[in-house]
Amino acid sequence: MPKIWVYRKGDDNPHACTALRLAKAGEVQLVRSVNAIPRSSLLLDPFSQYALSPADADFVERHGMALVDCSWEHAELVFKHVENRVRRALPFLLAGNPVKQDQPINLSTAEALAAALYILGWKDQAIRVLTHFKWAGHFLDLNQSLLDKYSSCLTSKEVVEVQLRELERRRDARNPPSVLDGI
Repeated sequence: MPKIWVYRKGDDNPHACTALRLAKAGEVQLVRSVNAIPRSSLLLDPFSQYALSPADADFVERHGMALVDCSWEHAELVFKHVENRVRRALPFLLAGNPVKQDQPINLSTAEALAAALYILGWKDQAIRVLTHFKWAGHFLDLNQSLLDKYSSCLTSKEVVEVQLRELERRRDARNPPSVLDGI
């Protein structure tokens, strides 16, 4: 597994913090400031214009990956202060954790790490990360099909295309055609 750093801002409930549990389990290394994140590592950044894809695996293996654990309310401001050059966003996924359960995008740090590892081709490590949480099965149930699709892509562009098809499918499922459409 690649080296993984997590900056924990500490603006959330420490008892529910997945980053702390991952650090205690030896899965990640906590850093005390955004400046302590190695600038050469790939940063998972929900505001990046590029999606994480399997094409990033070699880079992550060489340079590691960094995550930021902070409240979603402060995320945009926090990410502006991180100076990593290589940033990738996770594609559309649903949260399985009890705080944001079934909500799109709002993943916990553990879910984000597991999803990234899965997409990058380290599925066993992704599942190992999730074994530290009771709700992990729900996260996988919600996202298994999408994670498999994303991990089979070759590029960020392909991941975005899969994501767009999924979002379109979900939109169509919520708004089925009316019987009056043909009249």
